[in-house]
Amino acid sequence: MKPTFAILGLICLSITQLSCNQNCSCNEKSAVRQTTIDSMETRIQQLETQIKPRLSVLMNRLQVHHGRMWQPGISNDWKLAGYELEKVKETLTDLSANFGTDKYAESTIDLEISKLQSTIAQMEQAVNAKNKDSFVENYSALTTQCNSCHKATGLDFYKVIQPVTPAYSGETE
Repeated sequence: MKPTFAILGLICLSITQLSCNQNCSCNEKSAVRQTTIDSMETRIQQLETQIKPRLSVLMNRLQVHHGRMWQPGISNDWKLAGYELEKVKETLTDLSANFGTDKYAESTIDLEISKLQSTIAQMEQAVNAKNKDSFVENYSALTTQCNSCHKATGLDFYKVIQPVTPAYSGETE
């Protein structure tokens, strides 16, 4: 019987030893996995920073579509004016999604964009109704609001103006 107890004792000791080794191995694997996860999270943050559009790029895009909207609106090209208004709205959405607060701002970009919503809605109504007078009035209001936003964010040296030349070649008044 003594050899049986000795064998059982050795088996128990071996199982215990294997268990300890396995736990160490699992802990090591867990640490390696966590290091890999941490590294991947850091890389994702770096890539997100790289693909995020710069504020100046989005503002330039907004300026382009704001300017391009004028001539079609006063020339009764409502389809093109509507298209450019949609591009203005898309750009405002991108600004809101990417920039909660600008580092130069005392107010948030979201707050300033929210102030534009009524004018944007009225411009949309003017375009849909093909109402040139309402379009001109609301375009002027939008331009003023853009400049108010620049002032509120300390960037009032950027002046948005009504275009004097058509943005599209071949357009006439």
